[in-house]
Parts: sequence; structure tokens; C-alpha cells
Amino acid sequence: MAENRAAINIQKIEDGLLTAGDSMDEELVRAIEEYLDEAKAAQAAGDDQEAIAITNKVLERMEKSETSA
Repeated sequence: MAENRAAINIQKIEDGLLTAGDSMDEELVRAIEEYLDEAKAAQAAGDDQEAIAITNKVLERMEKSETSA
């Protein structure tokens, strides 16, 4: 179940970058991409809880940037 949650969050982040990436601050996009890489690495290492923790923070940050835009 955790593995699915991590994959779902990663997909949401990737989708969000595709749809809203152009309107986001460049620095924010770079930070999100770095966190996304970390989450994917954690998932690949079998640490789904870490991947979920990282992606939850990223999704929250993306949500805040959408509401302040």
C-alpha cells in the first residue's frame, strides 16, 4: 500500500509540473525536481515511507504556490 501511495504522489507531482510548471517560480521548480529525484531514489531503495514523506511535503508546497499565485 505504501508503495502505491509513493507512486501516486510521484505521479501527481510530475503531472503538476507539466500543467503548472510554466507558471511556477524557476527556483521552486528546481527544488521540486530535486525532491522528486530524492523520492524516486528512496522508492527505488525500498524506503516507501521516506518517499511518501518527501512527496507529501512537495505536494503541500505545490498547493501553497498555486493558492498564492
